[in-house]
Amino acid sequence: MEVTRFMIPFLLLAILSTTFFSLVKAQNVSEPVLDDSGKAVQKGSNYYVLPVGRGNNGGLQVGSIRNQSTLVVSQNTQSSIGGTVQFSPVDLNESTIRISTDLNVKFTSMAIFGSSAVWTINTDLIPQRYLVTLGGVEGNPGRDTLSNWFKIDKYEDAYKFVYCPGVCETCRPFCGDIGVLIEPNNKRVLFVGSDKPLKVKFQYTKSGITITNNTSPPSPSASIPAKLPTLPFIKVVMCVVICYLINVM
Repeated sequence: MEVTRFMIPFLLLAILSTTFFSLVKAQNVSEPVLDDSGKAVQKGSNYYVLPVGRGNNGGLQVGSIRNQSTLVVSQNTQSSIGGTVQFSPVDLNESTIRISTDLNVKFTSMAIFGSSAVWTINTDLIPQRYLVTLGGVEGNPGRDTLSNWFKIDKYEDAYKFVYCPGVCETCRPFCGDIGVLIEPNNKRVLFVGSDKPLKVKFQYTKSGITITNNTSPPSPSASIPAKLPTLPFIKVVMCVVICYLINVM
């Protein structure tokens, strides 16, 4: 009886502790990012990133500026919906994209040769400007990949992209909202530090386009397999010719 009397408070404490930590964990899970149909944005699905509001131009695409070879993330100046992207959260076990959570972004609607399609921050193209460009690394969170992590936050009645990675506890990165920098010829490039964030929404698409990040364009030899069935015939002809020449000699 004495043992039972001491076991009951212990069991109650264990149950209360488990309940408490479960509630804390639930509170720490941020709400999901929603697409324009009200469904949670999912890892590995394709989405168009579309501007919200009048006069905000078109969707996002790949571009270049100032005759540089580095590809930048730009905004179409027309009403085009741009290219599709996929999101990958820092937590590999998480399939839902959530507010204020580190994630990678990559284009999935075009083949890009010689560069990764993953978004990253570049400070070399324009001094003192944190431009959003391509060439990042997907996954592997830490100090070495600090420039590849972005977040999605609520902004008024829609969303905005933010650069303020939390994948390195000892790092102190430059943080800021992502807006549009207008370059010559009216080129609109995404950059960090804007006092007017680009307000966006996400539109799901079933597009099955697959991106291939090769280091070089496809080789013409890719068409050779279609000619392979003719090789045995050629070998036979060559053998006949060689045998004829031997007999003649």
